[in-house]
Amino acid sequence: MLFKRVFEGKSMLNADAKNKSPEKCSRRKSECDGCSEHSTILEEMMKMVMLGVVLWAGVTFGSHVAPYPLNLLITTDTIHPPPMYDFPFPSPEKLKRLPPVTTTLTNRSIDISKLSVALLERLETNLQAAGITPKAGSPAQGLAILGSPSGDAMHYQESSMIITKASQNLVHSRCERYGLANDECASYISTLNLRESMYGGECAGLERFTCRTQMMSSRYRSFDGSCNNPVRSSWGQALTGYKRLLHPRYADGIEQPRRAISHKALPSARVVSNKMANNLDRPDDKNTIALAVWSQFVYHDLVHIPVRKTIHTKQAIRCCDNTGFNLSPRYIHPSCMPISVPDNDPFFKDKYVSCMEYTRSATTYRGDCTFGASEQMNQATHFLDGSHIYGTNGRDAALLREKTGGLLKTSDIDGEELLPLALNPTEKCLVENTSGVCFNAGDVRANIYPWMISLQSLWVREHNRIARNLATLNPGWNSDKLYHEARRIVVAELQHITYKNWIPALTGKVFDELYEGYDTGYNPDVNPTITNSFATAVFHFVNSLLDQDLELLDENNNVVSTSRLMNNYFKPEILTQKGSLQKVLRGMVSQRSQKLDFNYDDDLRHHWLGGLDVLAIDIQRGRDHGLPGYTQYRALCDLTPASTFEQLSDVMPQETVEKLSQLYENPADIDLLVGIMAENPLPSSLLGPTATCFLKEQFWRTRAGDRYFYTHVDEAGSFTKRQLSEIRRVSLSRLLCDNAGFTKVQRDVFQVPSESNPLVSCDEIKKVNLEAWQDPSQRPDILTRTTKWIKNKVGTTNTTK
Repeated sequence: MLFKRVFEGKSMLNADAKNKSPEKCSRRKSECDGCSEHSTILEEMMKMVMLGVVLWAGVTFGSHVAPYPLNLLITTDTIHPPPMYDFPFPSPEKLKRLPPVTTTLTNRSIDISKLSVALLERLETNLQAAGITPKAGSPAQGLAILGSPSGDAMHYQESSMIITKASQNLVHSRCERYGLANDECASYISTLNLRESMYGGECAGLERFTCRTQMMSSRYRSFDGSCNNPVRSSWGQALTGYKRLLHPRYADGIEQPRRAISHKALPSARVVSNKMANNLDRPDDKNTIALAVWSQFVYHDLVHIPVRKTIHTKQAIRCCDNTGFNLSPRYIHPSCMPISVPDNDPFFKDKYVSCMEYTRSATTYRGDCTFGASEQMNQATHFLDGSHIYGTNGRDAALLREKTGGLLKTSDIDGEELLPLALNPTEKCLVENTSGVCFNAGDVRANIYPWMISLQSLWVREHNRIARNLATLNPGWNSDKLYHEARRIVVAELQHITYKNWIPALTGKVFDELYEGYDTGYNPDVNPTITNSFATAVFHFVNSLLDQDLELLDENNNVVSTSRLMNNYFKPEILTQKGSLQKVLRGMVSQRSQKLDFNYDDDLRHHWLGGLDVLAIDIQRGRDHGLPGYTQYRALCDLTPASTFEQLSDVMPQETVEKLSQLYENPADIDLLVGIMAENPLPSSLLGPTATCFLKEQFWRTRAGDRYFYTHVDEAGSFTKRQLSEIRRVSLSRLLCDNAGFTKVQRDVFQVPSESNPLVSCDEIKKVNLEAWQDPSQRPDILTRTTKWIKNKVGTTNTTK
């Protein structure tokens, strides 16, 4: 398998070279003998020219940032998948037909694109004057909140938009007229560096900066993910682009959404959703809603895809009329990519809706600071580091902190310790006015539904519980010390629950069993960056697991009330009712999730965020990001290549294959998300082979490429053996006992209570002993500790701690 080779530290090119037999080499030699000597010399010269470009870029920005063709020219033992291993670079014969691209020409293209972006000001001003902005409480506003970009994200979006338009101009003027395919031309353009442009310095500042020594030796990770890697300072940093495993398939090679192999438009994402999805109630006999919510919680930590706003007026973009029709052409912003709703839509036909909202994702600089294909931005850090709890930059983190005690801010509502209330509720929630309830967290998506805001509240309580205990154990620690140590412990707990409990619940195997062998320590050559395919398609299985009914349970696990999910999107008022936090959490760990399949509840496929189809939105996003089709990714994961629909039946039900053949012209057209959802699950797993493949690949890099991951030793932020032993005792059930008033709960809250997973007293669930973080100077003498140990032992003879 490709990823197996990756884990063994082998590039694909190395593996291919080692697998060549003498017979193949001999045959290849005889074929080459027929080639002209001139052609061979030319080819070698072109390689040397490209290598020169690569080396020049390396000298300028660092050897690790060479343009992507480096993967085709030089083999490497770097332990992560080479980006775009299918890089469609033009042949030497084609390259020699192209005129040279000078710095003057690239700068002229930038000037033209800047003028093009400047001309948007009139359109955007007219849109604002005409009120073509999301209406309060509308689905368009819901999408805008979900992908709300920060000011910094907007800045990089504008810069990258200019570079993208300049790249399109270069493709048109230097390639198309010479017969070069769009993908090949985009690859060629990606060898052109931004160094000599006005954006070279800004890109280098984001992608190629050097951290100060004290940052690299700090025991605490940065808020934005920077300075984690000792050499590649921007790896994993917020506002950088996603990693590509396959070359993007944009229609124009640069930015236009993917089209079918035949160059025709792909079927409407809503049509695909209608054909593939249903609304059968199929509860899972084993798993709880907590598994689905934790899955999305982890996703929020790793991924946040911001959507574009207007460049000049900084307004959210609306792409459909308020009545559900298409906008007049004069009101359509270039960043719009609405979903067409068919006239015979089973749900929307009676509502006369023909247009579904979708605004394109924000982009950022390419990681190698070049022209070329668009790369979408991750507004979260690429690490599993609690960034959605603490914020993704120092400014946001400071606003979420109390001034004393190392605590996070909370609000007291009717005796409940909840997240702090947002000062601007209409901007962060789908509420009608400023008196509406909306909470403030490290991530605006915390309010998306009551389960999520409850889980976020649980972790804020856990941070404050730890900070208060540390203050008691270490009276000499100041507020900063208490805050950072508590954050460090919380992140470790989050990582442990994810790898120890959540991954086995999802895949049926513990993390170590997913691999035949690998180095568990930190490896600075491993790039932790989230892949675009993982962020855009792989993790969206979670929506299939959710139930449209939100059950609230009392202390006896009796359902006391039920609320529809459709009435709670970005409307967290239910949490303000006394005792509701505990009731929501009890329901989350008791209520059965839905099975992972194409059965989406209506609240997700017709009423999501007030009137959207979450499956259609996810499909549209994959096309927006230029993700290649499912069959290419399946081949990447070592499944048999599928050139016909019938060949898909090796991992899909025949009925599903028939539906796909009725929707798509060619198997290569199938959207990645659709193909992943269509696969049969592996034994004891919820996921099929392709989703499992990507999950393994990503979480291996998330662990090995994070210098601060809690299990790593001999690093600046490493825990002591005793501390690590204590962290390994944590569980989500323990957090519920410590912070939500639970007195009994099943040990594995991702599974429903049963004979093998019974409800037990909180006294029987292991607890982290924070005395492992007590300074030696504060620790009592051995006689006092022995006396305390004896008292505890005698008092808990029949209790497991």
